[in-house]
Amino acid sequence: MTRPLVTLYIATSLDDHIAGVDGGLDWLPQIAPSGEDYGYGEFYAGIDALVMGRTTYTQAQGLGDWPYAGKPSYVFTHRPLEHAPADVHAVTCSPEELLQTLIERGSRHVWLVGGARVAQEWMEAGLIDEFIFTLAPVILGTGISLFAGVPPTRLRLVSSRAYADGLVQLHYRRRT
Repeated sequence: MTRPLVTLYIATSLDDHIAGVDGGLDWLPQIAPSGEDYGYGEFYAGIDALVMGRTTYTQAQGLGDWPYAGKPSYVFTHRPLEHAPADVHAVTCSPEELLQTLIERGSRHVWLVGGARVAQEWMEAGLIDEFIFTLAPVILGTGISLFAGVPPTRLRLVSSRAYADGLVQLHYRRRT
């Protein structure tokens, strides 16, 4: 069986923060009010599984209907997921063990949604193949840092795109 491609697709401030001090994302709508999807639709159509942490899961649940219905989602958590949709699975294993499960289930492209702790654990394990960062033209100063404490990782630029509203999307692959 083939190992799936694992992509971290995430928005970040220019100073490496994915959320404010309180975990809030209120800085994102102020940055991207135009309705542009920044390639999200095409990206989402190409993935077949999602991996996230408990806080990211809770934030996604707060959007109303589960936004990832029809695709299996794996949530790293030590607490039960109450009222979770049928395709959402709580996991307490290591990233390597979950990747093995994804291989066994035939996944081809996995979206590592976040948050920071999950991204850091997958980085430390060397399991992220691609990084797609949407950089918002804002400096938060403080907040939740995406890569605090991770080992150095060399990347190769695949593409970059600047949008009229100031966002810049950078697509990298991990150098092997």
